[in-house]
Amino acid sequence: MQGLTQDIYQKYDIYRNPLRVLLNKFSITATTGMTFTQYSHQLEGVYFYQNAQNQFIFSNTIENLGSSFSGYTDWLNDPQLGFETSLEDPFDVPFGYLGNPVGNPQLGDQTFLIDTDTTNFGFKGVSRGVPINLMVHYEFEDFRIGAGYSYELHYLREMAPTAYGDQVRNYQPNIKRTRYSRLYGMVGYKFYQFWSYDFVAELQVGRIRSGKQFNSGAISRGLYTNFGISIENNWSEYFRVIIRPSVDFKSYSISIPDGSTVSYKYPTFFIQAGISINIPEIPRSPMKSDHVQLKHVYTNPVTGKRMEVRGQPIHKRQNPKVGENHRKLWRYKRKNKRKLNPTKN
Repeated sequence: MQGLTQDIYQKYDIYRNPLRVLLNKFSITATTGMTFTQYSHQLEGVYFYQNAQNQFIFSNTIENLGSSFSGYTDWLNDPQLGFETSLEDPFDVPFGYLGNPVGNPQLGDQTFLIDTDTTNFGFKGVSRGVPINLMVHYEFEDFRIGAGYSYELHYLREMAPTAYGDQVRNYQPNIKRTRYSRLYGMVGYKFYQFWSYDFVAELQVGRIRSGKQFNSGAISRGLYTNFGISIENNWSEYFRVIIRPSVDFKSYSISIPDGSTVSYKYPTFFIQAGISINIPEIPRSPMKSDHVQLKHVYTNPVTGKRMEVRGQPIHKRQNPKVGENHRKLWRYKRKNKRKLNPTKN
């Protein structure tokens, strides 16, 4: 069929711009929406200490704790040495002894000290963000390959303890807002079509970078993966409206200066919407009165040169295979029913 089409162009000397034909094979997609990121970690290999003002962690390789000690705060993004803390009743605790909290039972005022290796203890919470995504992909048959960039304005929220919730306060990050940027490659496959809808499974793999609020020198991140389904409503051959739910899978570890490490999982659920366009391989008809939907040939009245053109803007809902400007017959349109039957209310 492609050879036959090419023969027609040659036979009738119909001009097509080769650059536009090439660019037409690439699609540009822009989306935005909301993200929901769940941060979670299990503290291991550390002591966790809480008093009325502070929450610290520090390595549990210390064999004896005195009446005064200090630990590290802000272990989500940028570990900082906390203030020296004194217990109300000075004592020495041998390594491995701690397993139960001590102190005032009133939440917010109690002293709480625990070796995290003796129990499953950590924090988790959901934060939100607003992503802006731009992607370019090349499509051949039902397969796609491309690359993209995403920028997310991210708002962090407090995290709740996974144990001892009646005695331990929520962990409050020292930052309210940061950013995430993603640079990724993408492969996709169009696995289903229904009327004007396409359903495409997409896999993205790339690197994520956080804002300056995260100490990059203390953080180790690997590649992230994102799996999503792109639901595309084809308004025309060149214009699509998209809804894309997807999930990021990613993690990082942060090194505490005393030698301990905290590992985080922070998967992200995305719900995004936007548009996807590709550059038409043929231009609009130079005749302003030309609204023919099907691709057709225009002959320049001066030069006699033939060229293929279209009579419709790319965003107008249309069926280029049939050329119908209206999916419903005139008499079925709601605004025209009264004209057909004026006596009917």
